[in-house]
Amino acid sequence: MNINRFFTDTLGAELKNPRWSWGATDVLNHRVFLRVWQDGIRDTKAGQQVRIAHDEPRRESNGFTERHAHIDLIRAGAEGFGVVCTAVDPDTTEARKIKSFDEHFLIRFGAIIRENEGTFAEIVARVPIGELERPQTGEGTLTKDLREISRQKIDTTTKVALVNARVGQGLFRSQVLKVWGHCCAVTGSTTRDAIRASHIKPWRRSSNDERLDPQNGLPLIASLDALFDAGLISFDSDGNLLVSDQLDPAEQSIFSIVDRSLKRAPTKAAAEYLAYHRQHVFRK
Repeated sequence: MNINRFFTDTLGAELKNPRWSWGATDVLNHRVFLRVWQDGIRDTKAGQQVRIAHDEPRRESNGFTERHAHIDLIRAGAEGFGVVCTAVDPDTTEARKIKSFDEHFLIRFGAIIRENEGTFAEIVARVPIGELERPQTGEGTLTKDLREISRQKIDTTTKVALVNARVGQGLFRSQVLKVWGHCCAVTGSTTRDAIRASHIKPWRRSSNDERLDPQNGLPLIASLDALFDAGLISFDSDGNLLVSDQLDPAEQSIFSIVDRSLKRAPTKAAAEYLAYHRQHVFRK
């Protein structure tokens, strides 16, 4: 996997600039992820440390200023992690190129230490990526999705329809509400301001036709929409609400999702989209 995609798709932290950024932040989870070099790890009497910055830039780069801003965030309380990279040529005096990086484990930072002409972080653990990986929700990818629409070579009418569908407005929302009787498909709420027209098969994995298909939508109140988008709930082919094991019983009670179901059985087309959601989005 390309390291830029790894940051965006796996860590949920999009690089500000893929050309010069050396790290990124996950604002929702208050995390900072930094690229670090394998040969920057050293053994000390207290354990291991990794160099995370030099005090002075070795060459002109916007990445230097951004790196120190990221370190300040960690000092202020954000969780810090390192993506360990191996350089093509560790001895080069030019900008290093990445030969490979560890896709399976990140290093968790402890105390930040200034020493000589560098800044180091204590390595307190090696964390399996599965403990940090989170699915990209619709809210988190909105800006990127809208940019993707703007770049498509399609007619203006379709482009406008896609933009409206992505932000939960326009014809897509109206059609989804009509299919489900103008109310939340689970609670029956008719408070329009609280209802989201959620795509069942995620936007980023759908074709343009699927993005505009009202059978690929569920009208859900905002809390259920967020849980559905994050894969914490889903629905079986009969419309029974399924709850992820990752949502503890206390939280299930708070959201009032125990023994709930869709107000009616999904159509054949909607059931096929729900089957995709259960297989590829739902966190069992």
